[in-house]
Amino acid sequence: MKIKEIQIKNFRNYSHLNLKLNENFNVFFGRNGSGKTNILEAVSMLISGKSFRNGKDKDVLNFNAITYEIDALIERQGLEKDYNLVYQKDKKKKIQVNLSNVTTLRELRRESPLVVFMPEDMKIVKEGPSLRRKYLDEAISNLDLIYRYNLSKYNKILREKNELLKVRNKNLNERLLFEAYNIQLASLGSYIVMGRKKYIDTLNEEIKDIHLNISDGDEIIYIDYSSPLAQYDGLKEIENQMLEGLRKALDRDLYVKYSTYGPHRDDLEIFVNDKDLKVFGSQGQQRSAILSMKIVEIHLIKKRRNINPILLLDDVFSELDSNRRKKLIENISGIQSFITMAEKMYLEEFNIANSNIYLVENNGVKKLNGGNNDRK
Repeated sequence: MKIKEIQIKNFRNYSHLNLKLNENFNVFFGRNGSGKTNILEAVSMLISGKSFRNGKDKDVLNFNAITYEIDALIERQGLEKDYNLVYQKDKKKKIQVNLSNVTTLRELRRESPLVVFMPEDMKIVKEGPSLRRKYLDEAISNLDLIYRYNLSKYNKILREKNELLKVRNKNLNERLLFEAYNIQLASLGSYIVMGRKKYIDTLNEEIKDIHLNISDGDEIIYIDYSSPLAQYDGLKEIENQMLEGLRKALDRDLYVKYSTYGPHRDDLEIFVNDKDLKVFGSQGQQRSAILSMKIVEIHLIKKRRNINPILLLDDVFSELDSNRRKKLIENISGIQSFITMAEKMYLEEFNIANSNIYLVENNGVKKLNGGNNDRK
C-alpha cells in the first residue's frame, strides 16, 4: 500500500499543501513547532479515521477556518483509489473512498493498516501498564478487526459499570445490574484475553532473531503476558473463569468504586537474558526491545494480511543511537514511511534515491532533493 499524493487544506498550520510522495521514505525535518507532526497527523486522520494525538476534530482546524479537507491518491495491490476526508465545524467528519461513503472506522482500517512509532513508545518498558496494553491492543487490532470491535465494546461497558460503582443508586437492583454487566464483560473479555495470549506467543516466536540482530547477537528477549486469566485455554473456559472472578471482586469494587478485575488490568513483562528489563535494563536495552517489538508489528501485518502498512515515525530518530537507527532503516526498507526529525545530521542515513527529503518551515514544505511541492 502506497500513498502517491496527498493534499491538505485548512489543517492545523497548513492552509494548503500538496505533496507528491516517495513510495519508500518521506522525511520531514525542521525546528520543533514547525508543523512536521501535523503532516503525519493528517495521514493518520485519512488512513485510520482518527489522530494519533489526543483532541477533537475542531482542534485541528486552521485559524478562522470552519472546514478542513484531506485528499489522497492511494495505490493498493495495483489498484489506485481516491481517499477524501472532509470535516465541517460542529459536524461529523465524512470519509469517502472512490466517492463511496465509509460508514465505519472498522471498514476504513480493513483497507489501510497503520503503524505509529513515537517518543512515547520509548516509555513502554519503564512506565505504567496502560502504555503496554495500548501497544498490545494496537498491534493486535491491525491484524484482527473483530478484536478492535470487541475491545471498544468492552471499554464502553466497563465505563458504564464504573460509573455505577461511583454513583450508587439505591432505587436500582444493583446486584442484578452488576451481574448483567459482568456477563457482558466476561463474554467480550474472553476474546480479548485469547487474542492477547495468541499475539504474545507469536511475538515471542518472531522477535528472537530480530532482537538478536539489533543487539548484535548479545541478548535473548522474552515477553510474558501477565494476567490471572492467561493460564486458561479456550474462549469458554476463559469466559467462565472471568465471570467467576468478576463476581468475587464485586465487594472490593464497590468499596474502591471501580472495577478491579479483568483484561483492563493486564500487563506485559519484558525480559532480556532472563532479567526484568523494567528493573535491570539499561536505557539502550529498553530501546532495543521496543524497536524489536515495533518491527515485529510491521512484519506481522505484511505476513498475515499480505499488505504493507503505512508507517509514521514521529521524532523517533533522536531517541536511538546510530546502530539502532541503521537497523530500523534496514527493517522498514520497502515500506512507505513518513518520518519527522529536528536534526539535519540524521538525513545522511537515508539513501537519497529512495527518499523524498522535505524542509518544513514558515507554515510550508519545500522538497530539497529535486521537484517542487506547493507551499502555503
